[in-house]
Amino acid sequence: MRKNLLIGLMLLAGMSSVSAQVVDGRDFGIDGFAAIEGTPGTNHYLAGGTTGGEGGKVVLATNFTELQAYLQAKDPYIILVKNDISPTIVAYVDASSSGKLCDKQDGSEGVPVTYGERIRVASNKTLIGINTTRGEAPLFSRITFVMQCTNNVIIRNCQFTMNGVPVLKSGENKIVAWRSGAQKEVGDPDCIGIQADLNSAKTDFGGHIWVDHCTFFNGDADNKDRYDGLLDCKNNVQWMTFSYNHFMHHDKACLFGKGDSDVFDGCRTISYHHNYLDNIEGSRLPLQRGGNLHYCNNFMDNCQDGWDLRSKSVGYGEACYFQNSKAPILSDGGGSVNLNTEEDYKIIYKGCKRLLDGYTNIDGSKIDKTLPAATGDWVPTQTVAEYQLNQIDKTEDVPEIVQKYSGAGKIEIWTTYASSIPEVDMAELDKAIKNQAVTEGVYDADGNKITSAPTSVNSVKGNVGIVDTMYYGVDGSRLEEPQVGVNVVKSTTESGEVKTVKVVVK
Repeated sequence: MRKNLLIGLMLLAGMSSVSAQVVDGRDFGIDGFAAIEGTPGTNHYLAGGTTGGEGGKVVLATNFTELQAYLQAKDPYIILVKNDISPTIVAYVDASSSGKLCDKQDGSEGVPVTYGERIRVASNKTLIGINTTRGEAPLFSRITFVMQCTNNVIIRNCQFTMNGVPVLKSGENKIVAWRSGAQKEVGDPDCIGIQADLNSAKTDFGGHIWVDHCTFFNGDADNKDRYDGLLDCKNNVQWMTFSYNHFMHHDKACLFGKGDSDVFDGCRTISYHHNYLDNIEGSRLPLQRGGNLHYCNNFMDNCQDGWDLRSKSVGYGEACYFQNSKAPILSDGGGSVNLNTEEDYKIIYKGCKRLLDGYTNIDGSKIDKTLPAATGDWVPTQTVAEYQLNQIDKTEDVPEIVQKYSGAGKIEIWTTYASSIPEVDMAELDKAIKNQAVTEGVYDADGNKITSAPTSVNSVKGNVGIVDTMYYGVDGSRLEEPQVGVNVVKSTTESGEVKTVKVVVK
């Protein structure tokens, strides 16, 4: 019988030495492929496995400028965030569901949103969200996080959305930012995009990335191409784990491999476990081309096309629970998949429409189509003998466990990385701004490129000690984000004090 696998405090040789993080008796520490060091002598080797910004300074980011500066810096950092962050410059679009920029930007037409932005995440970074007093993790809105040839990154307990982000009026949907007094196209509307084609996809590489306990969503859209992926991986990136995430309310969720030619030897070694796949109206949960994927303990509910194995993809699926979804696994697109058939860890379908040959719905519901049977014999230990997950749950327990623990705000994580929340450090911020690893640059709240830190901390969102920042209209109604006109900002401090400030958003 399949037994739960615990890494414990001392891991087997070749895996990360990150200590366990135990909550309710469950170890939420790093595991899977992200914990693997790789093969010595190769580009993808990293002693100790994925450690993120370990050894770097612990800093607090309270606004977009600070977040961008630290994530793009050359030095390693452990970055804590405890409030929502988004660009603040107002833009006018035809409708938030389509996001096309209006010709006039004076407010005479369209609806107000804010411009989008991009952060080019550099290597050796840890980004951790701190739950607010509302019990919610910080939300990053209309910011695409791009890891281009990036190595050694940890992102945990954060929320991501591109909802409403402005895009070009014609042609392919591309994010538009406001930089240096003009509109600028800055890339695809992915929440997180991981890739390695800065110079050439044939020679570039990246990897050792752990995305854990995060929530991704975009909401309603006019068409399926309005937004891009929630979490996408392309090119030669290896040794990654995507665990305990909540993917919801979107169309095309996760793309692993941008096309049939995007296949490399040993590319995209990914562990995809304990994810909550919720109301994905389209596909890509994930769409896999090439690579080796361990698909374990995921709960899919009310989705359409799910895990789609295409061109030379290799997968191992076990203990996943699929409910009220159209086609949870598709294996006839040129890939191969091996499924665990042990009684407690086999795949369970309930109320689904298209099932692999040999399976039925446990509730007896009728199916529309039988899909070709799974073929393949790969298991993760064929790639790395010491491969482990901290916990593999029985299939029947997956819906309850995943809904309880997966997504942002479910467990406290930041205390694993810091003993206390630091204050905003202007000297360290200045150092990060002047020591950038990428040519992207750092931008202030007005969209101007800066070369040094501001002389003072912002009086509202950058105020040291702020836990929650809530916006209200002049009529007292709660606003999800700042709107054009007079806004009442109520900022709750760690001591419980409420600071009220009136601001004018132009």
